[in-house]
Amino acid sequence: MEKKILKVILSGSDNTVYASKKRHPFDEPLFAFVAPPNKGELKCKTDLTYCRESMCEYIRQDLRNVSNYGVVLSKVHLIIHRSVAPKGASVFEKQVLAGQNMVNIIEQHYGWPLTRIYGAGLFNPKESKRDRFYYITASKRWIKSPIMLSLFTLLFRIATIEREFKFTKNINSFDDIFIVLGKLASANNQIELSYFRAHGHYWEAVLDHYQQLFGKHSMARMYSPDNNGYYFTEGINTLCDCSSGDRTLTTAFKKILSKPSQSEKIRERMEQSDPSA
Repeated sequence: MEKKILKVILSGSDNTVYASKKRHPFDEPLFAFVAPPNKGELKCKTDLTYCRESMCEYIRQDLRNVSNYGVVLSKVHLIIHRSVAPKGASVFEKQVLAGQNMVNIIEQHYGWPLTRIYGAGLFNPKESKRDRFYYITASKRWIKSPIMLSLFTLLFRIATIEREFKFTKNINSFDDIFIVLGKLASANNQIELSYFRAHGHYWEAVLDHYQQLFGKHSMARMYSPDNNGYYFTEGINTLCDCSSGDRTLTTAFKKILSKPSQSEKIRERMEQSDPSA
C-alpha cells in the first residue's frame, strides 16, 4: 500500500447521494473510473458501480463519442469503495491488498507492469465516517477488452468475500491462485466464487494468449456494439464457456482450447482447483 493519501471528488449523482447522507444500497465493493491525481485530488469520471457491465458501457460510449465521461484509456485509473463500520476498515484494507496480491502475481508471471494501490478518502470527510476508498492504477492490458476488465474486477470482488483470510493469505504463487481459490470456492457459495468454480481452470488459457485474443485489436474493436450487443453481457465467463457475443473472439478461443498442450494445462488446473482431488 502506497502511503500517499488522495482526496476523492465523486461524480455529480454520487455527490447528491452522499450529501443527503444516504448509504449506497450495496454491501459489495463499488468501482468508479477516475482522472489521474491532480494536486492530491481524484476526480471521478463515472458513478460508483458494482456492475462491470456499466463500467464497460462507460468505456464503449466514450469510444463511440456517445458520451463524454472522459475515461482514461491509456492506463487503469480506478477507485474501489466500501461502506464499513469503523472496526471493519482494517479488514477492507486487507481485502483490497489481497486482491492486489493476486493481480500482482499474475502480472509478475506474464512480465506485465504491476498494479499499485494508494489510500484515498472523500473530499469532505465529515460526510464519510463509514466510507473507505482506495485508488488503483494498473496496466492498460486490464481494460483492453471487456473480458480483461471483468477478470480484473472479479479478482478484487473475490478478495472482499473473505473476512478471516484463512485462504487468501496463502496465495504466494501463480499456482496458488488456482489451488487456494478452489478451496475457498468449495467452502463458500458466493456468486463470485461460483464463477471461479465454473471457469477458473480456463483463466490461464485466456492470459497465456492475451496477445492473440486482445493485443492485436483496437479497444474500439473490442468494445464495439457490433460484436458485443447494445448492452454488455461480455465477461471472463462468457469467453470461457464460448458464449461470447463476439464470434470472432469465441472462434479464436475455441481454436486455442483445441490444442492438446492447452487441454493438458486445463486438466491440471481443474485438478489443482478441486480440493477433493
